[in-house]
Amino acid sequence: MKYNISILAATLCLTMHSANAQDNKAELLGLEPNVKEKASVAASTSPQYGTYQLQSELVAVPQALADRSVSKKDIGNMTLVARAASTDTERLAEFRRNAVVRNAITGELGVITGNISVLSSRNAEINDLLQQFQLKIIRSASSSGVYIVQPQNDVDLLALVEQINSSGLVSTARLDILEKKYTNQ
Repeated sequence: MKYNISILAATLCLTMHSANAQDNKAELLGLEPNVKEKASVAASTSPQYGTYQLQSELVAVPQALADRSVSKKDIGNMTLVARAASTDTERLAEFRRNAVVRNAITGELGVITGNISVLSSRNAEINDLLQQFQLKIIRSASSSGVYIVQPQNDVDLLALVEQINSSGLVSTARLDILEKKYTNQ
């Protein structure tokens, strides 16, 4: 009886393996493009910042203003809703305040706060940075040279971060992205 069950299990595994191999035969021979490849190519066309990919179909609004019947998810004090069809299409592909991004590693959604964290260079003056890029300080830890700044105008934040990094006035600059915090409690 034990041998019969073992033989049956081995036969079933070999049959499933053979069926799977037949399904993948065309893909392995290069006759048919992989569906996963198509999806990743389509997904990579939207702008990225590190591991974050822009989700242009969603926008974050304050919870007090959000219509709960069309909300997708809450992150912090923001609610993610579908972007209106009348939205300016040029701004869909830009990293702006309240834009929604997806972390490629965790798959979680996040919201761009509009703030930029900077670590100032030792020989640079923070006021030069504020004047050159029209920024204002939100929070500062001036003793360590860490500042959280925000642009005074609505601009593409990804381009602004690249300009700040290349200016030589800071050691590093990064976009602040609000994500759901998980703990192991």
